[in-house]
Amino acid sequence: MHAIVQRSVERPASCGELDERRLRNALGRFATGVVVISAGTGDELHAMTANAFMSGSLRPPLIVVSVGHRARMHERMMSADLFGVSVLSEEQESHSRHFAGEPQDWLAPCFTEVEGLAGVALLHRALARFAARVVDRHPCGDHTLFVGEVLSFSLEEDAPLVFYSGRYASVAQGR
Repeated sequence: MHAIVQRSVERPASCGELDERRLRNALGRFATGVVVISAGTGDELHAMTANAFMSGSLRPPLIVVSVGHRARMHERMMSADLFGVSVLSEEQESHSRHFAGEPQDWLAPCFTEVEGLAGVALLHRALARFAARVVDRHPCGDHTLFVGEVLSFSLEEDAPLVFYSGRYASVAQGR
């Protein structure tokens, strides 16, 4: 494999010099899916929108979510044994906005408790849903990475909700 290497047009910056807004814009050039992270059930249910979610491993089956220290969900996740991740479909943008702090007064989100896993509820009709047991927590700057062992999952066949460059988008479902 051959590659062309060019010199950078921007000089490297020390940690104190980085323009946080430009960095955020650069990071936003990576298209991501959108998830709702949930902890607890019933009156104790708390959920938040995130786009920092990834597969950690297939053997063992691990997923990773990143939650900011200032988010109310952070405190919940620090004491949680179990959590859920619901991957949103393109039809669920309103759910994303709702759990990101933009209440959608007309929306009545429906969560389904996972049978046999007291303490995990997942968003009804999400594209993919994962129930996980917290197996590790890693400090990562102003966030914590929560590693969960997948105990149960489900999968639907719809197009995903995508977040790119600060905006929601969708993609045609490939077959």
